[in-house]
Amino acid sequence: MIKLQHLRAHILASVPELARNPEQLHTFVNDGKIKFARGQNLSHQYTVDAQIIITDYSGSLDTVMVPLLQWLNSYQPDLDPDEAVQLEAEILNNTSWDLAITVRLTERVVAKVNCETGRIDSEHRMPEYPIDACPAKSWQLYVKGPSDAEHVLKSEWQSPGGGE
Repeated sequence: MIKLQHLRAHILASVPELARNPEQLHTFVNDGKIKFARGQNLSHQYTVDAQIIITDYSGSLDTVMVPLLQWLNSYQPDLDPDEAVQLEAEILNNTSWDLAITVRLTERVVAKVNCETGRIDSEHRMPEYPIDACPAKSWQLYVKGPSDAEHVLKSEWQSPGGGE
């Protein structure tokens, strides 16, 4: 799935610990479905529960979640906010944990059939829904924990569609 590959690239570019250690990020597709119409029209839509696993992570949950939510706002804005993202975690020790995030993704594929030539042109559609009210293309995430005196810079990245 192109959408899941794009989301994976965005997370790697947005989360400093994962940029340094990309082997900590694992992506899977669970419970995938394909919606299609009968007949010569071969266009279809994938609907999958994409699972994002981050192993032995020592960073802030915000450092992962904020870029993820920003990407979802741009590429999957039709999700129900109450059900869009599911989260599981296993605390490994005082400094690291395993994180599992599941998000429902859809991806349209337009397949145009030319019966005369026997050619099928297939195109994955990944429309972007830019948020016009916020034109910034570069982002910095500052996090302040309960025991912190100030906000601390934790991550920097480009908008999901602007400059990756």
